[in-house]
Amino acid sequence: MAWGTDLIIDIISEVGYPGVFLLMTVEGIFTPIPSELIIPFAGYLAAQGDMSLPLVVIVGSLGAAVGNTVAYFIGYRVGRPLIERYGRFLMLDEGDLRLAERWFARYGDIGVLLGHAVPGVRSFISFPAGIGRMKLANFVVFSTIGALIWTSVLAVAGYLLLEEWRAFADTTENIDLYVVIVALAIVVGCVYWRKVKAGRAGK
Repeated sequence: MAWGTDLIIDIISEVGYPGVFLLMTVEGIFTPIPSELIIPFAGYLAAQGDMSLPLVVIVGSLGAAVGNTVAYFIGYRVGRPLIERYGRFLMLDEGDLRLAERWFARYGDIGVLLGHAVPGVRSFISFPAGIGRMKLANFVVFSTIGALIWTSVLAVAGYLLLEEWRAFADTTENIDLYVVIVALAIVVGCVYWRKVKAGRAGK
């Protein structure tokens, strides 16, 4: 993904902190350009004296927090009606929505915090949090803490690796995609298993 890396370099080099904020906001909503490409380069620039490492972490985390919250509202406003209307095609129904609500009510805080602090899961957990109607205040707090942890790790990696930041980014950029595929497969499998079990119990 050399073109994506070059685009990030150009944006951050020309715009600076607003570029980091904008890219991380977009990354928080959708992941066309992963944070593994954005923050390490900013950390590298901090090592060169062109940026401040603490500011990179703060600005990047704020951008991620805004993007995550937008994704939450998309899940809340759009995702739920879509499942209610078309969920039967995916074997999803109102019972699955209630199950999601109970899960996020019970485990949402730690789930969102950890989900936004590790690669892969952080790319999509905001949407089901919105669909599951997790409390907004809790979501914002714990997703921001998770984003702060992840952004700090990437910024320090770029700062310490110096010229090797690009190799690091190229090595990790597909982690999100792999984890999303595995997670979706697990979710589909669990939904199918629950339906089969419920069907047998009803006989």
